[in-house]
This record gives sequence, C-alpha cells and structure tokens, in this order.
Amino acid sequence: MADLSTQNPCGLAQRVATALLRATGGTSAILQMPPLTGDSTDAGQLGLDASGFLSLPLAPAILQKPPRFTMQDGQLPKYELLVSADTVNAQVAQQQLPSAEALFAMAAGVQVAGKLFLIEAVSSAVAQGQPYLYRLLLRESCGQ
Repeated sequence: MADLSTQNPCGLAQRVATALLRATGGTSAILQMPPLTGDSTDAGQLGLDASGFLSLPLAPAILQKPPRFTMQDGQLPKYELLVSADTVNAQVAQQQLPSAEALFAMAAGVQVAGKLFLIEAVSSAVAQGQPYLYRLLLRESCGQ
C-alpha cells in the first residue's frame, strides 16, 4: 500500500486523457450557452428580440453509445460524451464561472456533428483530487 498523501497533482492524468481522446479519433462538440448579459431593451425584456446562444467548443471529445444501456419502446436514444478536462477548465476560466458543474448546469445543450443533444447527467473521473475527464449523459433533442 502506497502513501498518496505526499504526491502533488501534476496534471499527468489530464494530459493522458487529452492525448487518448485525440488518438481515438476525437471530435469537436459545441456547448450551447445562453448569453450571459441580458437585453435591456423593451423587446428584449419581453423575449421578442431573442439573442443567439454562445457556442463554446469542447475538443477533443468522443460521442458514443453508453455501455450497458438498453432502449425501451418510445424512448429517445441516449449517448455519452467524453470530454477532456483541459478544454472544460479553459471554458470555465474564460466564462469566469466557479466550476465545471456550473458551466454544464447553465448549458442549453450540446451540438455534435450538427445534432442537438440535451444534457441529462454529468460526472467526472478524478485522479489526485483533480478531474481529468468529464462524462456527459446525453439524449437526442426531439425538436429536430
């Protein structure tokens, strides 16, 4: 048994996860975020002048069907999106948010290869107290 309390996080797991996602044919996903600033005009306050969504790129990422998932009749297909923590941390810093959980909670959806998906759940893989990979459970948007 090893004493892990003396090990300092060095970001190795994050770099390995990023390299593996790129090596396995990683794609790019786009996180759809509502604009952070509101429209102060009368039309904007009533929702008549809808401003566009912010598109935040997340790459490298891999979209796949989750293991051990069986579809039932009438259920929309579910997918999982694996995203490097490096790119998520960069977007969190750019948007000046407190955490990755806040980023994903604010998101309206994720677009991959022209398809819109809704986020059902988010989890992370952690090494030495730092996330190195985020797993988003997605389902297809039925509005398409």
